[in-house]
Order: sequence, then structure tokens, then C-alpha cells
Amino acid sequence: MSFNKRLIYYFFGFLIGCFLLNFILNQKNTEFNYLPNKRVINDLGKKQWVFDDSFIDFDTINLLNNAKAIFYESIINNYSCNTYKLKKKSDIDYFTFSGMNCDEKVYFMNLIISPL
Repeated sequence: MSFNKRLIYYFFGFLIGCFLLNFILNQKNTEFNYLPNKRVINDLGKKQWVFDDSFIDFDTINLLNNAKAIFYESIINNYSCNTYKLKKKSDIDYFTFSGMNCDEKVYFMNLIISPL
């Protein structure tokens, strides 16, 4: 069998495998969060949220969209709760706040809004 025929068979099998994998993963509703920032944001988004008084008059629904965890300012590997420093950039402001990630709830506190 020539190289061209083997290459055609390989790509045909690869294409079928990609379609099957795409079909299976779409049915399972899976997410791939390999990077540490995505893992933290995903974990915070799954839990119940509790806010302190600094979050009054703030859109809390879109709080974690495009937020980034600042790991060198965070307190992690704590016994009960990890505290993450989070930053979010909007069109006109920077939002800096802390999120205390406990077992069942996330406590958001210390919101600081600064202009760009």
C-alpha cells in the first residue's frame, strides 16, 4: 500500500474519531479547566455567594466574568478557607476584591474600585 493511501486512511479515521469525541463530550456537558486561574474561578462560581457591605450597588451577577486570580497576593493552603485576591477590568474601572473560598460558600469582601 502506498504512502498516499495510508495517509488518506489515517485522516479518514482521525476525522471519524473527532466527530465521535465531539458528540460524546457535548452530551456530557464537560468543561476543561487546566490552568490554575480557570480552576479557581470555576470553583468560586459553583458555590453560594455571600457579599459584604462594599458590594452595595454593584452588578454581582457578572462578578467573575473575566476576573483573574492574583496568586502571589492570595492566602492559600489554609486549614479552613483559602482567600484569593481577584482583579477584574471593565471598560472604565478596575475592580479589586477578595474571595474567601470555604467548603460550601464564597465570601466576597473588600471591593476597591479604581479608574483606569
